[in-house]
Amino acid sequence: MTDANPPAGLCDDLARLVYELLDAHYDTARLAEDVAEDERWHTHLAYLRDLQRIAREVLATASAEAEAWPSRASDHR
Repeated sequence: MTDANPPAGLCDDLARLVYELLDAHYDTARLAEDVAEDERWHTHLAYLRDLQRIAREVLATASAEAEAWPSRASDHR
């Protein structure tokens, strides 16, 4: 059986990794905007921007929930 609550350090490491990947996507999108003349590139860059926005929202929500977790656990005692 797996642990439903991974260690906080693992969650922090994963969040940092995801943020780094999002930043790399952002950098790639900015670089490509200047040279991308193909409509497929513009579509893909729009997809990357949407993905970045959604991922950052999910990470923000997960962080807020993780911060609230200890107080919820103490409420159930």
